[in-house]
Amino acid sequence: MKLRELAEQLKANFTGNGDLEVNGIKDLEHHSLVDPNSIYYVASKKYLNKHKKATEVKIALTIESLSSYFPNAIIIPEEGSKVKFIQVISLFEKKPKHPPSISAKASIHPTAKIGDGVTIMDFVVIQENVTIGNHVVLYPNVVIESNVEIGEDTVIKSGVVVYYDCKIGKRNLIHSNTVIGADGFGFYDYGGVRYKVPQIGNVVIGDDVEMGAHCTVDRAALESTTIGNFTKFDDHVHVGHNCRVGSYVYIAGATVLAGSVTIEDGCFLAGQSAVAEHLTMKKGSILLGLSGLTEDSKEKTVYFGIPARPALEMHRIHSSLPMLPEIVKEYSKRKNSGS
Repeated sequence: MKLRELAEQLKANFTGNGDLEVNGIKDLEHHSLVDPNSIYYVASKKYLNKHKKATEVKIALTIESLSSYFPNAIIIPEEGSKVKFIQVISLFEKKPKHPPSISAKASIHPTAKIGDGVTIMDFVVIQENVTIGNHVVLYPNVVIESNVEIGEDTVIKSGVVVYYDCKIGKRNLIHSNTVIGADGFGFYDYGGVRYKVPQIGNVVIGDDVEMGAHCTVDRAALESTTIGNFTKFDDHVHVGHNCRVGSYVYIAGATVLAGSVTIEDGCFLAGQSAVAEHLTMKKGSILLGLSGLTEDSKEKTVYFGIPARPALEMHRIHSSLPMLPEIVKEYSKRKNSGS
């Protein structure tokens, strides 16, 4: 793609040679040599100064105040520059293309309703009374159990299992080996017998949700485990039964939500964090990595630690820890002296 064409697609101005071929986009941090035909995103003076190789860049995606540093540049607004960066990545993304087709090796129950422009690959299993929306893509070895609904433009990668009665919205992306709708962890011990509590609810997922690989979302005991619109899961996230996860939530890898947790809109849970059962993370709150929440959070408050406390409080606790041995020593001395 020529520099001029790339600028036109971004609706941006450019400087330098408009006929210069741009073959891709690369990162200064991960290459020893600068590629003269790749574009590099340099949108701050701090980043420019951090990377000495930045002065060797021949084609830059940059803001106007930095454009003079580069012989060829596409000039983007400083505010929202990351959006233009994302658009450039999208233009060079080489996703595999799968034209609409239904594999003869797929097993599709005759009662299933399949929309227009759907792609169903080898060894997909679709059980009775399933509804598949328009332009859905199901990769090999996906299993869709009975009475499931899948909204239009959703993509489900290989090995995903969607249990019976679950509902998935539009434009979702679910990565490989994720399981939606397995039984919640419900048991009751009485008289030497361990009873399994039937999990007769389902999972309902909104629109524009993305789930990473190897995630698990358990069905509710009685009603619905729910995931809101635009929520994004990293890999290895577990959501227990009866949870209510809001919209625009981020959940990073290896995070666990116990049963009946409520995560309100706009929350962020960092990697390897955990939330105990029946708790609520209030709107906009943040749980930092390797933390365990054991009480309801406050709105728009950062928590960390085990048990997690508001960040300012936890910083004060941590700053006091080096003094603890001397405090204990002095306390013991006074106790022994009787003072």
